[in-house]
Amino acid sequence: MTFPWHIEALNSPFGDPGFILRHNYTGQALLFDLGDLHGLSAKSILKVSHIFISHGHIDHLIGFDHLLRLTLNRSKHLHIFGPPGITEMIGHKLQGYCWNLTAHYELLISVHDIHENMIEQKTFACRQKFQPQATTTQPRKDATIFTAPTFSIAAATLDHGTPCLAFAMKEPLQVKIRPEELDRRGWPPGPWLSKVRQALQAKSPTDTVIEIAGQNHQLQEIAEAIALIEPGLTIAYVTDTGFTQQNLQQLIPLIKGADLLLCEAAFLESAADKAKVSRHLTAAQAGKLASLAQVGHLQLFHFSPRHTDEKEAFYQQAREYFTGPIS
Repeated sequence: MTFPWHIEALNSPFGDPGFILRHNYTGQALLFDLGDLHGLSAKSILKVSHIFISHGHIDHLIGFDHLLRLTLNRSKHLHIFGPPGITEMIGHKLQGYCWNLTAHYELLISVHDIHENMIEQKTFACRQKFQPQATTTQPRKDATIFTAPTFSIAAATLDHGTPCLAFAMKEPLQVKIRPEELDRRGWPPGPWLSKVRQALQAKSPTDTVIEIAGQNHQLQEIAEAIALIEPGLTIAYVTDTGFTQQNLQQLIPLIKGADLLLCEAAFLESAADKAKVSRHLTAAQAGKLASLAQVGHLQLFHFSPRHTDEKEAFYQQAREYFTGPIS
């Protein structure tokens, strides 16, 4: 599968965790976690619209101030998603500065606390000195926490001694139109093609009627005639979690069959006891997880500095359990 997203680690495997995902066609950018951002260009950071925070430990949130500094005088609306308490953390950070000269700034920051059964949202407006607006809530019926036309995000809550979110970014069905079939049938391109694509991605009934050049056609007929349909890409992000039965029960359904699993591997097996106490994964456990979830590709990150001289051992130990490509 061709990845329509450019995926870049924020830092080396031994540095602060996190990834930026940039869509090749729309230019949209997302962040998984907010480790140190200084390795990214300002241009890349300014494309970010949605940030998904696993938990509030400093190495996963330290980049917030850098993000804020770059976006402060921009007309932007940032959305931050995280576990319960993330709104309070962001609110405290915002109140750590003086905002007396920003009444004309347009930056908005909406922070979303992800609970098991609901999502709480609070918005902070720069022109109001980032004083929080009233909290709004919406029910959460399944793992999905956010949906956009080009992707959706699902999350599961894991145990890291504190709630820690794992994420899976899922694209909708990819619908490609065969222009030669349009020509053969004399169907002129037009807005109806977008309706077809949207209906297929929404899995609308096969007898849905769409008008083409003044004639009605059913969705199934159109799809069979002109469309190539492929499953969308799934990219999963897992960090700071113990290899326990409880966590696996939450994780496997979320990341099953992912095309790419971005997975922490904090320790080598020589420090397995440390991994267990600190609720982190070893490289071998990351390999086991990738195998259990039947993912396509495994990318390791978040190595402990205690293993600085043993980088290749992380990949070797993961390969003992996962036979797919590892980077």
